[in-house]
Amino acid sequence: MLKDIGYSDILELFSDIPEELLLKDPVDIPGPYSEQHLTRLFQSIAAKSRNTSNMVSFLGGGIRQMYIPAAIEDLMRRGEFVTSYTPYQPEISQGLLQMLYEYQSMLAEILAMDVVNASMYDWATALGEAVLVMSRLTRRQKIILAGPIAPNRLAVARSYAEASGHELVVMPGTNGQLPVSELMEIFQQEKGKKKSQREYAGLYFEVPSYYGTLPDYPQPLIDAVHGVDALVTVGVDPISLGVIAPPGDYDADFVVGEGQLLGNAPATGGPLLGIMASKYDRKWIRQIPGRLIGATTELESQEAGYCITLQTREQHIRREKATSNICTNESITAVNAAIYMAALGKQGLVELSQSLADRAQYLATQLDQIDGISAPLYGPIYAEFVVDFGSITHEELETICLERGFVPGTKIDGSGCQRLLAVTDLHSKSDLDAFVATIREVVS
Repeated sequence: MLKDIGYSDILELFSDIPEELLLKDPVDIPGPYSEQHLTRLFQSIAAKSRNTSNMVSFLGGGIRQMYIPAAIEDLMRRGEFVTSYTPYQPEISQGLLQMLYEYQSMLAEILAMDVVNASMYDWATALGEAVLVMSRLTRRQKIILAGPIAPNRLAVARSYAEASGHELVVMPGTNGQLPVSELMEIFQQEKGKKKSQREYAGLYFEVPSYYGTLPDYPQPLIDAVHGVDALVTVGVDPISLGVIAPPGDYDADFVVGEGQLLGNAPATGGPLLGIMASKYDRKWIRQIPGRLIGATTELESQEAGYCITLQTREQHIRREKATSNICTNESITAVNAAIYMAALGKQGLVELSQSLADRAQYLATQLDQIDGISAPLYGPIYAEFVVDFGSITHEELETICLERGFVPGTKIDGSGCQRLLAVTDLHSKSDLDAFVATIREVVS
């Protein structure tokens, strides 16, 4: 092969690597070891690392370490789930199709939306795809992203928009809330224009926001957006919908979010599970990326049968006319989420959701009683909130907290020491009290 491509040595294939970076001598690997000795060695190396499984973590911002019941983990060990992938021959994949159909159906009920796809990579790519869908449906180029939004979601949305020639208008608002008056003014100006001159395809905001805040549902704003034939996409924490109104109730057109919270481990950032839902409109559905699983009956009988109702992916018949270049799906995490939602049930979701809200309120109240600390910095809150730790530095906070076994949330860029804290059902009252005691010691 080297001769055919005109090379005499395999290293010539790597000639673009600087000489000083090339390995000159063989790697000095100790051993050889027996399997038993090698296992012990690796365990000793791994023991030097600490992770959120053996610490109390307050990391959030879309991904949280929730409790995963043992029954779900056991069911997910089934081989047919572990190897799940796109069913290229759907007629022989009835079990997987049924699981994905159940996933879509349960999420549609939780979100109060008509259609849910199965599925997207993560929340960030679901947002990027929603930006493109809103633009295609309205044939307009500008999309507003309003309120506090996670930096990684903004970055991914910008990548989608810039690559396709769209313009994102980011309006972060103040005090963790939507800039409703400014947004109303923009869409009132749009209403005064001819339809052919309108620029804005839609509006995106999150409930709760990245700062954990719950906005007053801005129904007049949503009405103003719809009044100029623009669209509304809402980003959600699906667990929160056990206690707060689902986006379908306040007339959202599309919903995106992160399904990792539904029984999936954070797994060092992946694989995650992007949620995407829509109102029912045949024109809209044909613009949704990924695939939709539907229920029907078998030929010549009334037995239930499942099929891929719509699949607008480029590797199938759509090819260059595809709505998206997403060429895989998160079947294993979607199945996991379906089992989790079924095990939780309606009342279980309400109780879990309420318990997170209670924990957040308790922790914020306790932290706020410490001199020099403001918690929550913005409100009202659900399960996450921003804390201003006053005059201490992020380094001081992290050093002591990590030594005591706490991960003190996510750093908020800007002045001072502000962190986003998230509570989960793994946090006991004693965990929260111990964290408060540690913070009191840090700032004293």
